[in-house]
Amino acid sequence: MKRIFASAFLTLTVSVLIGSCGLTESDPADPNDPVGGNTELEDTKPGARHSAYPDLGDWLPYYMVPRDSIIIKSRNNGVVVVDFNVTFDTAFTLRLDTMLGTTILPDNAKKSLIDTYLAQYGATLDTTNKDRMIIHAEPKFRVTSEGIQDFVASKGDESKPFTIIKYNMNVGDSWSFTRSDGVKITRKVVYHSTEDDYEVIFWRLKVFKTEQVQENDPLLSKIIWVTNHKYGLVGVHIFDKAGKEIPITIAPPSL
Repeated sequence: MKRIFASAFLTLTVSVLIGSCGLTESDPADPNDPVGGNTELEDTKPGARHSAYPDLGDWLPYYMVPRDSIIIKSRNNGVVVVDFNVTFDTAFTLRLDTMLGTTILPDNAKKSLIDTYLAQYGATLDTTNKDRMIIHAEPKFRVTSEGIQDFVASKGDESKPFTIIKYNMNVGDSWSFTRSDGVKITRKVVYHSTEDDYEVIFWRLKVFKTEQVQENDPLLSKIIWVTNHKYGLVGVHIFDKAGKEIPITIAPPSL
């Protein structure tokens, strides 16, 4: 099957998109209450282009790394829609299949996993050209000077935000969201640096790290969201069931 595990790369990169700036002093009772603050941010202007730099280690040569296009499509009172596209070929999918240890699965099981992940992220997969397959999604987020929330878990329902970070949170704070299919996702602040220790291209930044664990995820053990109070989302670290880590550095246009 030529589509082998394009969905796993979607999981790695769908979050590549957002920036924010400033600090917050609010402390809402419910961590998933809508985040306030300034919504007119430089990195969320329509047309702003964000860049992702996955560290795929030795298993994938640089020339085989999928090409991404992450552009802010619209912004309305802090709700940001991202036009997200990733282009790749069969050589990449075969390498990914090997890395994940899923080569032994039958094609129908792989197709089921692909369809599950695509539905989870509201994405489509075009395999018409096997040398240029494309994943497309338009995820929605709330991005302000006080934090970041997603509407992916709620399938775009803006009345049900799921917080990635609020910049007044403390290490140990945790919260959860139960999707319409009954799957529970839990997030927890596991790190907040006191010095510039997280590398983004040529810079080092102070960051929060939010750990995400999803019940019964077929491929991943956890995701770590890395955020900065000025630049927003600056990294995503993906861990598979065997503990392999794939870090993705995210560079907002203002950095």
